[in-house]
Amino acid sequence: MTSNPDNTTSADFLTYLHDRVPSFVTAIVAELKTSEYDIDVTDLQADHVCYRTESMAQYTELVEALQSPEASGSFTLLVESEIGGRPIATFKLLQPIEIGSGNHRRSINVIEIPSPKEGSPYDAGLEHIEFVIGDGTYKSPMNDKVHATALEGWMRKYPISWNTKACHKKCNPDVSLKMELCDYGRVSVKFHLIPLEAVIKFETGVV
Repeated sequence: MTSNPDNTTSADFLTYLHDRVPSFVTAIVAELKTSEYDIDVTDLQADHVCYRTESMAQYTELVEALQSPEASGSFTLLVESEIGGRPIATFKLLQPIEIGSGNHRRSINVIEIPSPKEGSPYDAGLEHIEFVIGDGTYKSPMNDKVHATALEGWMRKYPISWNTKACHKKCNPDVSLKMELCDYGRVSVKFHLIPLEAVIKFETGVV
């Protein structure tokens, strides 16, 4: 399992992200290319990664640290809201995390931090990544025929065993899969039509 920050100062968390997110994303992209999945995400935007916390105390301490004056040059809070009965905070990195090089270069600047689900204990660490499918021209995150068609087309293109539970979400539905990575344990990979930051702007009325 991946190592985690020794404490929850914004500087330590930022160092952790820049150290670990590139290898996390690279490992997922490589695993997706294996014969088990045969999914090529080279041209897809990876719009955010999720860092899970192992306790409500850790969540609160981390979220407060990332909103402190010390963090003002590195993080900005996009939203903190209750989803599924638990608070989830999403931050934007003012300096994106760069991954890869040349034609395979990508960057990620949004980090989702959920508090733990009651009765579902797990270790802190990077937990999932989400990719954006489609051409980026559709702007509404509300579930409709466009989302359904895009997700159905994606699953037809890659006919594996998909988790479709989130296909029926009212906002920004997705399909997902789970994989086991030697350095990160069991992680999720999700595919949706609209980047998380755009969904947040839509929901909060920010232009």
